[in-house]
Amino acid sequence: MAPLLLCRASIRGQKWGDNTLERLKSNSDFGKVYREGKYSADSLVVIHYLPNKLDYSRIGFSVSKKVGNSVMRNLIKRRMREIVRNFYPHIVPGYDIVISARMGANKANFNGLNHSLRQALWRSSLLIKEERKPKSGN
Repeated sequence: MAPLLLCRASIRGQKWGDNTLERLKSNSDFGKVYREGKYSADSLVVIHYLPNKLDYSRIGFSVSKKVGNSVMRNLIKRRMREIVRNFYPHIVPGYDIVISARMGANKANFNGLNHSLRQALWRSSLLIKEERKPKSGN
């Protein structure tokens, strides 16, 4: 018989090793960020953000039905969660952030989505200064 796999979760969010990803879950919180917050966009994602007066940032994910069927939408959300999990220690604390996928996200690979999300976070100044990498040029 196969061993039982337990879901790894903390009280306030999903836990991966030392990184705890604080999630934005309620519909009213999403609505407040959309109504009152600012936004930054890239080719594959749009980031809405609003200060939250907490000592950590909460992150929510949204993928419209226009992007694809449920399998595709869940794939995109899993990819975005993994990308944000890696960026989370470098995200400025104290914000509610909603990351929405655009129509082209269903055709993008992981690296394309990673690049687009990094650019949108950089434009919105949500990455800690040491993580922000300027474009290299001659």
